[in-house]
Amino acid sequence: MQFQVPQFIETEDKIVGPLSLKQFIIVGAGVLLSALLYFVLQTVIWVIFAILIMAAAISIAFLKIEGRPFTNVILSAFNFYWNPQTYVWQPEHPTLPKLQPEPEPKKGPKKSPLFDAVVRAKAALPSRQEVAVGSALHKSWQGVQTGEMMSDKQFTEQKMYGRYEIFRKTEGDRQAARRVDYR
Repeated sequence: MQFQVPQFIETEDKIVGPLSLKQFIIVGAGVLLSALLYFVLQTVIWVIFAILIMAAAISIAFLKIEGRPFTNVILSAFNFYWNPQTYVWQPEHPTLPKLQPEPEPKKGPKKSPLFDAVVRAKAALPSRQEVAVGSALHKSWQGVQTGEMMSDKQFTEQKMYGRYEIFRKTEGDRQAARRVDYR
């Protein structure tokens, strides 16, 4: 059994000559408005307004931009400019808050050797840049040893997702840790 499949379903039916009903109404409204203005305005001014009105009516009736009717384009533009837009920018490398300098130890009783070791350990912690450079060197050396070389795309992706941050514990110790974004 064969069925007849409708074709050209996106084209509007031609009702008045080569015009669809919608096109005929729009062009007719433009002609009617310019005819009414003929009796209200002087001839020179009427010609200018009639040309503008007919150009607008013809463009609304026949013009399509990227397959969309001109009326939809006008409505989309109006909504775009009328409604507020929200632009969110997230920097690739957010700045860390500046750490306050540690106060100088007060002169008083002598500190224990354990305290001196803790102070030296705090000063020996690497900076964020040093951690990033060390990680990159480690990955490069690992690639040389295993024979796996990364492409530029893989390197960029790894650099984007493998960020480190320096944070301060509640005890005041600074520590480097991998940053995890849960999105």
